[in-house]
Amino acid sequence: MMRGRPAGSQQGVVLVLAMIMLLVVTLMVVTASNLVQTDLKVVQNIESREMAHSAALAAIEQAISAGSDGLVPRFIEEPNSMFTVPCPGKGTNDLCYDVNHDGSDDVTVSVAPPTCTSVSPTPNSELDVFNSIKQASCYLPPGVYSMCAYAVWDFQATAIDAVTGAKVVVRQGVSVLSSLNKIDTVCP
Repeated sequence: MMRGRPAGSQQGVVLVLAMIMLLVVTLMVVTASNLVQTDLKVVQNIESREMAHSAALAAIEQAISAGSDGLVPRFIEEPNSMFTVPCPGKGTNDLCYDVNHDGSDDVTVSVAPPTCTSVSPTPNSELDVFNSIKQASCYLPPGVYSMCAYAVWDFQATAIDAVTGAKVVVRQGVSVLSSLNKIDTVCP
């Protein structure tokens, strides 16, 4: 009859192997957890940047459309005070956005006074005088050119996320039909 090793001497090897396997599984879980946390931080930073970008675009659109019911938009007449309700405690060209509606401002956007980059006179033949009161007021008979011109304006907005500090600078151009009397003093 063959005699093997006693059963008690093998139990130590199983314990050592079990401890090694437990250590390997623990390292895998810790590594996976760190990867997930890093991915979450990356996604949060991307979301913060996109939120700031959207706020900057919204502020530029608000600056362009403010007071545009008449012939001259507000940003032409008052480039240093484009918004009727600016962000409290900030500059007159600043807007604040509470994106998550918790009562505190999440993004602050500063819109620089726009700069006029070019002006092109508008011929009377390009005006829609029968369907637009604004364009009809530009008509100047019997000449070729009207009393209005298209001015191209360059807007720049800087948005900063209050929580993450993400900063986004957005530039946008717009062409606006304006009376020559108003843009003559502000455009080259």
